[in-house]
Amino acid sequence: MAKKRQNLKQEADAALTKPRLLRLRQRDSSWEADFRALPQPLTENQPHYLGLVVEQASGSLLAESQFEGRPDASDLAALLARAMQQPLTGQPHRPRSLHLRSQPQWRGLVPTLEVLGINVSVQRTLPKAKEASANRIQQMRDARRVQMVTPTARQAAVEQLFPAIARWVQGHGHIEIGDQESFGFVTLALDYGGVAFEDTRAETLAEAMAALEKGLAEYFKRERIE
Repeated sequence: MAKKRQNLKQEADAALTKPRLLRLRQRDSSWEADFRALPQPLTENQPHYLGLVVEQASGSLLAESQFEGRPDASDLAALLARAMQQPLTGQPHRPRSLHLRSQPQWRGLVPTLEVLGINVSVQRTLPKAKEASANRIQQMRDARRVQMVTPTARQAAVEQLFPAIARWVQGHGHIEIGDQESFGFVTLALDYGGVAFEDTRAETLAEAMAALEKGLAEYFKRERIE
């Protein structure tokens, strides 16, 4: 593990101490850099993250990249180097200050950034980066919906027929309905911590949906979720 951390530090130093970075003009600007988890399909075990560098005053996006697995110091270093050398907005330059969320894996980068004349500060929240990541994730979702099948008027009424189920899948978790080997026909409602509702008595889709609607309505009432 120590060897791995040393390798990461070396990679980070290599990304940020290139002579051309030191030759870049330094401007009196402040940046926010952050990583946000991307929505993860159930079939994927490895989380993906969106890395962003944002100019604090204007909110302009300077660099972005997606990473598989938990980002480390070398990932942040590469992202910052890209923002300095090839920004998506404006001319190449070094910032005067950089704001990060408190994460232990960033600490080893501070001395390297100081060599570049960049002051690092730790913030509890990074509002510009948070806003930019929310906008970017929404753009990704919109792109995936380009060829989305439009439901018929009769199909669209499902949310009125099953309001508790609609509420669940839009902000609380997901559902599973169907045959499971050794278990038969199973109806499940799962949140981000596990199974919130389960029924094994249904034998048809209609029975499963009715049981799920009743179970989730009782769940919301029991948990006092308005």
